Amino acid sequence: MAEPSTKTILLMDIEGSGRRLDSEQAVIRRMLYAVLRETLSAASVEPTEYRVEDRGDGVFVLVDPSVPKPALIRALLTTTPTRLVSNNRLAAEGAQVRLRIVVHTGEVALDGFGAVGSDLIHAFRLLDAPELRDALKATQEPSVLCVSEAVYQGVVRHAHHGIRPEHFQPMAAAGKDGVERAGWFHDSAARDGGRAQAPAHDPAAAAPSPAAPAPARGQTPTAGAGSGPVLHAQTGNFFFGTTRIAGDAIAGDKYVGIDPSERNRLRNSGGADR
Repeated sequence: MAEPSTKTILLMDIEGSGRRLDSEQAVIRRMLYAVLRETLSAASVEPTEYRVEDRGDGVFVLVDPSVPKPALIRALLTTTPTRLVSNNRLAAEGAQVRLRIVVHTGEVALDGFGAVGSDLIHAFRLLDAPELRDALKATQEPSVLCVSEAVYQGVVRHAHHGIRPEHFQPMAAAGKDGVERAGWFHDSAARDGGRAQAPAHDPAAAAPSPAAPAPARGQTPTAGAGSGPVLHAQTGNFFFGTTRIAGDAIAGDKYVGIDPSERNRLRNSGGADR
């Protein structure tokens, strides 16, 4: 028997693939592999650092342990759903893809037939868990990511850049062997705070401001406290505060249409604003 070595285990499975026509299955498989390649590229995983096995309606990937798991998880949370949304927008309904995804780490042995190891069984049990299937059905996102307890404790809970542990919810997968295996799935509802947050209602802000009464014909508008500039109806100039204009004040002390005696009285008393 080949000796095992540590690998990062990545599983992807297409939702509802058994209901598709053969022609549709061919399309969604091509889309799956395209999304996988873009995800691994976004995580800076070189072609020599992973091994892919086909599972008909899914893929099974073994990634070299030298690849940082935080980078892989970030790519699965960002690049994977983004590419799925873009591809699904252009695809017919029967060729759209939604994915259940699992990331685990453990010991895997490779021989002439493929890969073997109890850690693989652990990962596939998480992938087939009803809780993970329900989580995908309950969200409008095109994918849902589940990490094993080992990956959560070793990576996710440390809140590496771009990874929010509070957005993961615990789940338990009971296999046919009666063993319960723990995992954590990324919950989009937890990411969004559980529900859309309505903006705070401010009655004062929402209520329309009372309209200012229109000035009488020929009357100069008066600015209220804290108001903006007032446009003088005759001169076209801007004045601030409660300035009053008597006559046509354009160039210094210029008074038009005022009796000379009244003009002298105003000049001496300072009753006209300049």
